[in-house]
Amino acid sequence: MVPNRVRSPSGSQRDRSPTAVRETAVQSEDLHVRSYAHRCAYDLFVELVDSDGEVVFEKRYYLQPGSSESETDAVPPGEYEIRAVLDNDSQKQRRCQIGPGPTETAVIELGNGVLSLTEGLRVR
Repeated sequence: MVPNRVRSPSGSQRDRSPTAVRETAVQSEDLHVRSYAHRCAYDLFVELVDSDGEVVFEKRYYLQPGSSESETDAVPPGEYEIRAVLDNDSQKQRRCQIGPGPTETAVIELGNGVLSLTEGLRVR
């Protein structure tokens, strides 16, 4: 984790007065995986592939009913092909923009044997 740096309006790094401005590292949720199942656990294998065809992220998940997982800052911002395989059987793929905003998160949802890939978390 990147430590907080304190910077005053004048730019001094040592000023810790109440008027100091805090800079913090911003994290990006790149991948959100959610199971809507009520009784069954699922195996899920996920790959993120960059524009050069290189697999830049891969992970196998074992999702209990109602559970979710999240990957933060797993890849640099950009467009990726998301590949998902559910229980070594059902598979889907799609292109997604991954970046710092919630609308730039790859979302994988599953339940009742259905696998869904979408781009972006709901923002209200």
